[in-house]
Amino acid sequence: MRMLHPALEEKLRTARLALDGTTCENIIELCKQYLALLAAYRRELYSLPDTLELNPQSKTSSRADVNANRRAVRAAIEYATREREWAAGLILSFTAISGYGAVETLNRQKHRGRDDWKLSASGASYSDAADGERMTIQEAVETASLLRREAHVARNASAAGAGRITPPDIPKPELELW
Repeated sequence: MRMLHPALEEKLRTARLALDGTTCENIIELCKQYLALLAAYRRELYSLPDTLELNPQSKTSSRADVNANRRAVRAAIEYATREREWAAGLILSFTAISGYGAVETLNRQKHRGRDDWKLSASGASYSDAADGERMTIQEAVETASLLRREAHVARNASAAGAGRITPPDIPKPELELW
């Protein structure tokens, strides 16, 4: 009995640990690397049915073995899919920010101690802001991205400090390879 892809599974676990302990400066890059590893893992998993002859008519294995192997591969694919959706959503939350989304983030995070940021054609500002305190829409979007990344990193750090984060284990289904 052995694991599906021990080396790739270890890389995934290491990448996820790095992502959970990241900083706001490198979280997007680490997320992209994690997504690339997940894509490689999924490709390998999808090739397993051909490689392992997971076919009920195969003469080299019993029907029970074939079904157990299929369940193990399916569980690993489902895990990789969930992780891919999570990581892709995380990247989008940091990068796909509209002007309105930026203002919402500035208000929620009380940027510069204010929660009355508004968006106009000339940029984002709060009610009694001087001209020099107005941000362009691009500056507001970049600031919102940074604030979202900082909040995510802070949540992870506080959860890890409280012992609530344990990196997800890559399912290690064992298959009998014949």
